[in-house]
Amino acid sequence: MKVNLKRTWHTRLIYSYFPLFLLTISILIFLSFLIVNELSRKETRKADMISTHYIVSTLERSLGDIEMRLLDEIVTNKMYSRFLEAEKGQLSSQFIYDAASDLNRMVDQQGMVQSIYLYRMSDSSIITPRGMVSLEDFEDKSYIEQALKNKLNLGWNQPRSYKERSFDVPSQVISMNKWLPLPWGGEGLLVITVRLYALERQIDNMTDANLSFLQVKDTHGDLVYSAHQIHSSEGNVLNQVKAEKLGLTFESGIQTGQLYSWVSLVSYVWIGIGVLTIAGAVAGLIYITRRNVKPLQLMMNRIQALQPRVHEENAAPSVKNELALIDRALEHLIAQTVDYEKQHHENLLIHRRQLLVDLMEGERIDSFRQRLRHLQPLEERFLEPQCAAVLVAEMNGTDLPAHSNTLKMALMNVFKELVQKESKFGAWAEWFGNRRLIVVVASNEKEGLSRELLMDLAKQLHMWIAEHFRIRFTFGIGQTVNGWEEITRSYSSADTALRHRLTLGQNAIVLSEQLPGHMELHSYKYLQMLADIVREFRLTGDGWRAQLDQMFIAFNEDQMNDKDIRMLLQSLIQMLAREFGELSERLQNQFDEPVLVRLRSQIQEVDTLEDIRGILMEWLKEVYRNYVAVNETKSHRAMINELRVYIEEHFDDPDLSLKHLSDRFQISGKYASYLFKEEFDMKFVDFLVKLRVEKACRMLTSTDTAIQDIAQQVGYANAISFGRVFKRVIGVTPGDYRKQYGKQEEL
Repeated sequence: MKVNLKRTWHTRLIYSYFPLFLLTISILIFLSFLIVNELSRKETRKADMISTHYIVSTLERSLGDIEMRLLDEIVTNKMYSRFLEAEKGQLSSQFIYDAASDLNRMVDQQGMVQSIYLYRMSDSSIITPRGMVSLEDFEDKSYIEQALKNKLNLGWNQPRSYKERSFDVPSQVISMNKWLPLPWGGEGLLVITVRLYALERQIDNMTDANLSFLQVKDTHGDLVYSAHQIHSSEGNVLNQVKAEKLGLTFESGIQTGQLYSWVSLVSYVWIGIGVLTIAGAVAGLIYITRRNVKPLQLMMNRIQALQPRVHEENAAPSVKNELALIDRALEHLIAQTVDYEKQHHENLLIHRRQLLVDLMEGERIDSFRQRLRHLQPLEERFLEPQCAAVLVAEMNGTDLPAHSNTLKMALMNVFKELVQKESKFGAWAEWFGNRRLIVVVASNEKEGLSRELLMDLAKQLHMWIAEHFRIRFTFGIGQTVNGWEEITRSYSSADTALRHRLTLGQNAIVLSEQLPGHMELHSYKYLQMLADIVREFRLTGDGWRAQLDQMFIAFNEDQMNDKDIRMLLQSLIQMLAREFGELSERLQNQFDEPVLVRLRSQIQEVDTLEDIRGILMEWLKEVYRNYVAVNETKSHRAMINELRVYIEEHFDDPDLSLKHLSDRFQISGKYASYLFKEEFDMKFVDFLVKLRVEKACRMLTSTDTAIQDIAQQVGYANAISFGRVFKRVIGVTPGDYRKQYGKQEEL
């Protein structure tokens, strides 16, 4: 079937190239506008020159006004003449203060002025708005010395950094100096500094950042300031104006400098170029269209011939849109190719993983080499290695999510690339589940895999993965074996090594040769340790902490495997639950199943003995606090009654105190004070004073015993301290109390 393209494809190509023709016309129109812009170029430059001259004259006028005002005030004020004529030490502190204040007033009145100071030639003294200072202590010393050397320099100087005191923040200023008395006097020097920032702000206010730029340069051509932070690279410099009084050069131009520069090159030559462009575009359209029709005709005939046989149900009876036909055919071809490549890649990964599983488990060895050469998991030179070893990398903590295939592939490729950085090593990495990655390291040299090399390799893998993926692995390094026939033994030893990572994997790497020679569990030894910890708990002593530490030390010394360690800790939790779980409601909460499940999960997830000990210790501390609280609650009432009876019987003892009670009842003084506060709602001292004063009142009203003797009988060393306490409690002295309520004391 032959497809006729004379009225469809040819027309479509014409329309597709037509925008090029329109673009050409647009360029010619644009060139006409550029010619108009060329005519206005000179006017633009002239306007920019006027604007720059205005800015320069405004700045010079502002600085001139500042100079005249300040000179007028300095000359007319006799205070400064007196300062210049005086000798060192002749002027009073009040005079110096007044002069500095007047200088400070002048600075405040002139917003652009940074500082004004006078230098006295006779003794090199300087008076500033902050007071008087010597030349040696003045931070602007270098400027004064330069002015003394060049006495004819009386105008405004180049921008510089200025500060008066060492701890002041430097600021950029321009300065001018005048010899006093005017016009050529040699008694002193007046220095006026104007903030460069104030001049910059004045420049910014007189320029428009959207239209033009202006930059200021010094006599060396270095940039001093650019208005609105716009540099000449962003525009075209049109004018340069030199400010004679300031010694600065002002360069200005318009913002659209690049466009302006380009437009300035326009001439009538572009008209001829435009005409030639139109003619060339028309000829090119006709030529390209004619040349492209023939190959497209052949391609369409082939697609039309194949399309019904591929997807007959989707083929249209008549083709009206050739581009849709090509698109559908290409889309179908690409989809088939992508699906095939994806399926092939997935099958290859599955077969490689199954091959490694069979190799590690020693299955289907007879066909292993044939499958190995077909799947090519290693480079050709490592397919028959002289020696090989297995590295088992197991994730610490939780497993990777089941759907994280991209991350698993990335980690697998990283492992292979890091191993293959050594040219004499080959690497084959596959995931076993979501937690364990198996890496086979092969070498074509007989002694190419030393244990030191494998250890260094594992360290590099661990550090790189931890730094870049924030994932931590523990590595088990299996034995180095000769060839594939013994590789199962290497995997078995690496797997066994990982079962001891709690005791051997402190550096995240366990070598198979580090495994202990004896693997049995010392059941009696550890059960006795568990019993000792429970017993210390029961006795509410702190010995259980030392017993727990001793057990973890024994784990390390015996190099216990992870499963046995976690089994023993589970036994400890069960023994504590049986012993203390029913004593109180708070303890029952500690041994609830959700709490224990969370505790077991935390112990299972961590990968170091220190972390397991920390988790277990936190839980045991909480259990211990609750158990001690239960014990103390039971004996609380009996202890309070015993304390009360003892105090009531011995309150007349002068040595009775909290320390005495602590020694007598084997409790802390703070605890004894706590018991009194809780039971009697008063402090121990107040309770003791209450008993003593009550007995004293009875003796004062019912006996003729001397007050001194009463004081000693109720527990006071002398009548003075007794009287002071008695009056504080009762409100009157013991003598007055006896006069009111009892017998008179016989003198």
